[in-house]
Amino acid sequence: MSTRPRLCIVIPSLDVGGTERQVRYLVEGLAGDFDIDVVCTRQRGAWAEHVEPLANVTHLGIRSAWDPRIFFLLWKHFRSNLPDIVQTFLFGFDHTANSAARRAGVPVVVSSRRERATWKKPRHVWLQRRANSNVDAIVANSSAVAVFCSEQEIQPLDRYEVIYNAVAPEEESETTIDARVDMTVPHTVPLVGMVANCAPEKDRELFVAMAERIRAKWPDAHFALIGDGPRREAIQRLVVHRGLADAFRFLGSKPQLRAYYEAMDVFVLTSKTEGMPNVVLEAMAYARPVIAAAVGGIPEVVSDRVTGLLIPSRNPDAFAAAVLELFDRPDERERIGRQSAVYVRERFSPQAMVDAYRSLYLRLLAQKRGTA
Repeated sequence: MSTRPRLCIVIPSLDVGGTERQVRYLVEGLAGDFDIDVVCTRQRGAWAEHVEPLANVTHLGIRSAWDPRIFFLLWKHFRSNLPDIVQTFLFGFDHTANSAARRAGVPVVVSSRRERATWKKPRHVWLQRRANSNVDAIVANSSAVAVFCSEQEIQPLDRYEVIYNAVAPEEESETTIDARVDMTVPHTVPLVGMVANCAPEKDRELFVAMAERIRAKWPDAHFALIGDGPRREAIQRLVVHRGLADAFRFLGSKPQLRAYYEAMDVFVLTSKTEGMPNVVLEAMAYARPVIAAAVGGIPEVVSDRVTGLLIPSRNPDAFAAAVLELFDRPDERERIGRQSAVYVRERFSPQAMVDAYRSLYLRLLAQKRGTA
């Protein structure tokens, strides 16, 4: 029988996504030291086959966090598998999973926060506060997220452990496409891109307003919006209305992004709110100069004029001026890109994230066993 610590990760699915990628890194990095079990509450997802060689993957088929069966199914799973540590990556609130883990006798329960959840209603916050009584630590992916959640959930800030997201640049492939050709964007024109879903908080309307101002001074500039979501059609209509249809490319979701990042001259993120956006880390890892709204955890990664440009206002003129400055100063654009790539690859590697989680898990487990 293995004497290694047993870790159970609970997540809605292993579909392709930002949080799911962090779980992949975690499983890959900890598999040599832990026996790992991944429970997908909703469905297995496309990445399950990548995780299964290193961990047992179970899915419960629960469609909603409010499904009354979820407590019993999780409790039964925990009782059968006897994990030492349960780590939840559940969106919104994790009361049921935390309660089931405690009732099953799991020694260490760790929760996570991946966003500044301004959408939560009072009932969600109330339930999360109750859930927090069942956890030993709460991992936030930025200091901004930790502070926000501490205030929202009325918890001491020292209950939150900050462990930043990781990014691992995709390896170059002989079959890598020419993204400019795929987008029908000439190699000779400047290209500004954004990778983000089409949710309201990403404020693609601001991106379009910025593009309109850039086009007025740099007529051959092009713009790429990568990602799907509820507002995609509305943004496409807005682009047509502004007379920018020839300048924009809407690409939807892309499973492999390296070629698209590297095709951009400048990466822009216009979000109204953020936790720790993986896309900023990815763009920086590929040496793309980032221009981003100074919100959430972004200033913890982007140092103004060092590893990118931060825009404190919601003014499209300010975003446009920053882009135009980098168009006019290619040496500065390349310098920022190089510095950001070195910074991200040194500070935000999967190994750094895995080491931080390993240290946290073993410390909490030692405390529970009285061996700290």
